[in-house]
Amino acid sequence: SQTKTLKPRATRVGLALWGTESVGATVNHAKLAEQVGFESIWLTDTQLICRELYVTLAACATATTRLMLATGVTVPRTRHPSVTASALATLNELSNGRAMAGISVGHSALRNIGQTPVPIAELADYVNTVRQLLDGQAVEFGSGTDGALTWAQHPVAVPLHIAATGPRLTRAAAGMADGVILLQGSAPDLIDKAMDLVEQGLVEAGRAPGSIQTTAWVYVGLDNDRQRAHDQVRARVAAVLRMMDPLRFEGQDREAVERLRHGYDMFAHAESSPAHAALVPEHLISRYAVAGTPDEVHARINGLLADPRIDRVVVSPQIGAPGQTITQDFITQFGAAVLARL
Repeated sequence: SQTKTLKPRATRVGLALWGTESVGATVNHAKLAEQVGFESIWLTDTQLICRELYVTLAACATATTRLMLATGVTVPRTRHPSVTASALATLNELSNGRAMAGISVGHSALRNIGQTPVPIAELADYVNTVRQLLDGQAVEFGSGTDGALTWAQHPVAVPLHIAATGPRLTRAAAGMADGVILLQGSAPDLIDKAMDLVEQGLVEAGRAPGSIQTTAWVYVGLDNDRQRAHDQVRARVAAVLRMMDPLRFEGQDREAVERLRHGYDMFAHAESSPAHAALVPEHLISRYAVAGTPDEVHARINGLLADPRIDRVVVSPQIGAPGQTITQDFITQFGAAVLARL
């Protein structure tokens, strides 16, 4: 397969952030992230439990100069595709070309308003419409009305990445997006499985191997005390297992994932230690997250970046709440223990 030219490892690490703190606090996180060497920030879009995505990204854009600014991830239905296209084009203009989009089928953003994740066909249609609008094309909307993004300078170059936890969506994403974000665990065998699905999707769509970007989304816990590091990622591992089909697991693991499906509190989705986090079996933490001492985390992140199939690693730390220093501390520690040593 065609080999990509990858940038130096230290320049290929993004940071996932949540709008659980004030916009000012998130802007400070973005400035610090840029300072310690992160390539990008990815901000979640879940309107009832986090601050508004594009307002926050715009504030981050004006406070940084190099950092890429991504939706991490936005969803159809809560925003019409024309609204998303206009927001991305505006963010791209404001940031001098630093906007990226992560999009997926929806999780807490939809479940918390009584809706379910959208079907893959609807996501495909949405991504296609956003791309056409950014390219300067007129689009026929569901009502039969034609419309175009008339104010923007075209084409607007914003890469569209699709986040995927399951096999069907991973293959479909590889066939239609500029990039695939893999939320499928961090153990080598899980990464291999996910990359196989990406390759299948490229073949099915007649696209060249290596023609899209792959981002490994990894939950990270960092502490000299290994147990504390595990506790930091428990809630995020619970979230990713909640999105997975229990039939992908066997025996006690399947039972644990079933329990999570029933016991998961979607309104606590952005909390750092929700009650449902206790349902995650200990041994699944090292498979679905990177948690440990600074040296252990450095070794595993370095290993992921050494994989020629992976273009970017986005690290998702424990979520901070107002008044806590969880996020600032993580950015500083990860910068020193990992980024500075890649």
